[in-house]
Amino acid sequence: MNERSSRRERPRPPDAGPGTTLRFDAVVQPGERNRNLQRVADLDLDRVPGAANEIRLLVTAEDCARLLERGYEVHLYRAIPVRPLAPELVESDESARAWLEERVRGIERAGGTS
Repeated sequence: MNERSSRRERPRPPDAGPGTTLRFDAVVQPGERNRNLQRVADLDLDRVPGAANEIRLLVTAEDCARLLERGYEVHLYRAIPVRPLAPELVESDESARAWLEERVRGIERAGGTS
């Protein structure tokens, strides 16, 4: 029984190693039961920009299962490995505070300080 399976192996997403958590770029459709897409907001899932009238989400496999259980149709477009944010993309508190102060300089604030 050392024969190779005739089933094709699916390639791993880029940078996905053993134990890597994946999220998926997905679009949700009303499904066979014609579910109201506005109810997807009740599930507290991460939305990403999509075309008008399109519910585009970043979901886990468990999120997909929840959507399917509720009667929605879910289309997955790509797998995205979850990994720490690159340190150079993390803004320091001081830098963020300076940026905000620059933007609000000259705007009168409650309490009379400007």
